[in-house]
Amino acid sequence: MTELPSTIDNIRIIQEFISETRKRISEGVDITFTRKASSELESLMLDYDINEENIEYAILNLTPENYYRGIDPSGGADFSVCAFRVLVGNDNVEIYLKYGLEVDGLQILIFSNHIPDYPMSQPFKN
Repeated sequence: MTELPSTIDNIRIIQEFISETRKRISEGVDITFTRKASSELESLMLDYDINEENIEYAILNLTPENYYRGIDPSGGADFSVCAFRVLVGNDNVEIYLKYGLEVDGLQILIFSNHIPDYPMSQPFKN
């Protein structure tokens, strides 16, 4: 995934992505998990008592400072995809959260939500 450099314009782009996500959720759009993301969530549930509500809460509370990588088209170019570093659950477990917004629709699709394999930079964090 592309890492956008920290510029005013790029921070605005990521804020618009986050704002569009919040708008869709407030209008009742459900968050959908891919099969892979569902499996990852099951592991988080077992190991850290993290559930779908924790993931939705994390998404609703994203800021550009959480940004890690993206905004890229998905493989089929039907989603705009970003990845974020977020802390979830009662224990503030760090996870890699990658999700997409459907380009020609309203769907919010989680591609990944797991403990990161590598340290995650946050290029927009001061």
